[in-house]
Amino acid sequence: MNVAFWPILFLVIGLMLLVAEAFIPSGGFIGFTAVVCVGLSLWHAFQQSTSLGLTFLLVDLIVVPLTIVLAFWLWMKSPLSRTFLLSPPSEDEIDVSHSDHQLDGVGGSTGRALTPLRPSGHVEIEGRRYDGLADGGLIPAGSLVRVIQARSGQVIVQSLERPRVGGGDGDGIVAAADGADAGGDGENDVEGLISA
Repeated sequence: MNVAFWPILFLVIGLMLLVAEAFIPSGGFIGFTAVVCVGLSLWHAFQQSTSLGLTFLLVDLIVVPLTIVLAFWLWMKSPLSRTFLLSPPSEDEIDVSHSDHQLDGVGGSTGRALTPLRPSGHVEIEGRRYDGLADGGLIPAGSLVRVIQARSGQVIVQSLERPRVGGGDGDGIVAAADGADAGGDGENDVEGLISA
């Protein structure tokens, strides 16, 4: 048997365990075992001769870091890493996060409020979604809006629809005002609104 058999065997086992540590969650047990195997490799090498021990020490100083880098590179390419790491953003996500350059051409455009703007929310202008800021109060979802300014990654919008007051369909107070204009009894109109 060759004098370097046991040092080589322990070194190979230690390097394989270092690679396994990257893929198998063991709480560091596999990594500790790998360090012990590399240590045993050096111990057996120095038992044979000092020159063999120094040779193995030099080999360990080069091969162990390369094995660790290889293990992490293999881990990054494995399906296991996809469960732990985020994927890079798509082009659309990058465009949304850097939308200042896209806001230059939307001034004066019309669109629709996707969410209630209280005073901020989301609007759709020309088929694209933007962060919106209401100029002067609440704008309900679904309202038509016009862009009056683009600033700091947001579009500042005004509602193009008349604000609705009241509950439900929004016609209650308008109907009461129409009834009062027609000579109706003001108390009955108010009671009708309350009961509705």
